[in-house]
Amino acid sequence: MALQNKSRLRNTLKKLNKIPSDRTDMAEAQAGAQEALDFLSMMAGVKPVMLLGRGYNDPIWIKGVLQVATDAKLHIVEGPFWDASADAGAGADLPDWYLDHTRHAFAEHRAYYICRAKSVADEVAEICETAAISVAEEARLLNYPECCVRAHYHRSAEYQRVWLDLLRRKAGGDDQKAADMLAANTPLEPETDDDMKRLEAAMRAIPVPFTSINSCEGCIDGGPNAPANIKSLEGRAIAGEIDEGLSRSIG
Repeated sequence: MALQNKSRLRNTLKKLNKIPSDRTDMAEAQAGAQEALDFLSMMAGVKPVMLLGRGYNDPIWIKGVLQVATDAKLHIVEGPFWDASADAGAGADLPDWYLDHTRHAFAEHRAYYICRAKSVADEVAEICETAAISVAEEARLLNYPECCVRAHYHRSAEYQRVWLDLLRRKAGGDDQKAADMLAANTPLEPETDDDMKRLEAAMRAIPVPFTSINSCEGCIDGGPNAPANIKSLEGRAIAGEIDEGLSRSIG
């Protein structure tokens, strides 16, 4: 992949690498390297938006990246976590009282959306203001495959179903009692092997190398031409062209 202005990208990588972090911890170092690749992919125009503060949320890293973005005169939009679950057709069977509680909890979380183009930043700002986003929009802006974004929301909805079932069981099938228990943050624990299996399945995430994507089942089984694997090759090529050390840190 032929990248423009590679010297600027390499200088930006040096700045990102100076942000304090525990690089002796392999998982921490790999997460930081992937975040750096996401940032550079956004600067290169491959990825319209770099999502900061969701997933890898070390406050020192976030502060440092925001400073690098500010110095580079990039556009930063602070806003709530995006939620395209309705468009994904996920969680429609969850009761309103449960959905209202989870949405309120999510509303407290904030992320930063970093963009190279002002037109993209304007689009992101509108999404954050209206809380309306489709799977296709999220996939396009983050440079993710639509199938993997949709699968993420279905996994999340199944995770919530498990906890809803546990709550209803503890409430003796009384939804009002269950809603009261949820509001009171009553502790819940998986009670059976089936509960654990369902939770493990819902939490099963297969990271795609050189991306911040968790693969859907179709991409896992889809071979080299699966959308997530194409994104992986794209990310690997960008990392390799900018800095072999970055490529090694991720791979």
